[in-house]
Amino acid sequence: MLQSRRGFLIGAGSLLTAAFVADARSFIRRTSRPLLASPTQVTQTLHWYDCDDDGYLLTLGPWTMEPPPAPTWREFFISEGIPHQTEAEAERIWDRYGFGPEDYDKTVSEDYWWDRFEMQDGPWAKAYSLLRAVDVGPRLQSARGPLLEFHEGDCHPGDNMFRVTARDELSLSLLQARLIDLSMPIKVVEGD
Repeated sequence: MLQSRRGFLIGAGSLLTAAFVADARSFIRRTSRPLLASPTQVTQTLHWYDCDDDGYLLTLGPWTMEPPPAPTWREFFISEGIPHQTEAEAERIWDRYGFGPEDYDKTVSEDYWWDRFEMQDGPWAKAYSLLRAVDVGPRLQSARGPLLEFHEGDCHPGDNMFRVTARDELSLSLLQARLIDLSMPIKVVEGD
């Protein structure tokens, strides 16, 4: 389901000026590619993938369809910093996950692991979480103009994927410029 649309504020005092928008549009017309300025420092990379009528899917890191192999529950609890040693902690585990200490060394259930990948650990879910927290611009009611769309499970029945799409090449250009404005060391690149 589409959760929200976020547009971009264009104005003085930032890279997102009317002149930049005009330059980006001209560049896109000439090259059929977004105008992506390079941040001075890069610690994360957002990849974009053409999704035909749905715009451009954004992922934090390269696209992958498969989660990594599932760990045991004990390994999962340790990696997530989830206390599970005492009786009270075991009760909290029972309340949340529905099993006790005798099952901690079993592999995390496939359904849970896939759901977590689609909603939290997958590259599209990471992009969703990252960009949801960034002030790229105002929420929009209309689908007009350059924008980002935030989706939760709307690809098919039973879908749990959290994802974000950029509407067009101009949206990708404005996203990169806004990330630079916010001094975020994130580069936007085309995925393989």
